[in-house]
Amino acid sequence: MALLFSQVTVTAGNDAVSFLVGGIPREYDDLEDWDEFDDFLKYIDEETEVLVHADAYLYGEGEPSEPSYSDIQQFSSRLKSGSSFLTDYCDNIEEVNFSFTWSPEELFGMEGMR
Repeated sequence: MALLFSQVTVTAGNDAVSFLVGGIPREYDDLEDWDEFDDFLKYIDEETEVLVHADAYLYGEGEPSEPSYSDIQQFSSRLKSGSSFLTDYCDNIEEVNFSFTWSPEELFGMEGMR
């Protein structure tokens, strides 16, 4: 079984964060509930265009499936240790780019309350 995951970079203005997620994110909803993504959005204090770049990878052979949360944590640890994990052990299969407009009011469930 091959594990399908993506290295995601989210950029807003001069700030950016990179992290791994299971699957291939293609829209905002695919990143909701990933801690790094949610934490990044918390610090945006004005309506901003957010850019997302994802490089999708397969680790292993066979039918693709999404990795578990612990698999993602293990892959992240390997990357943080300076390992060439992605280039040596994974196949880059796709690149995805999308953007969305983020407003701080959305974070607090205050849409339309201005």
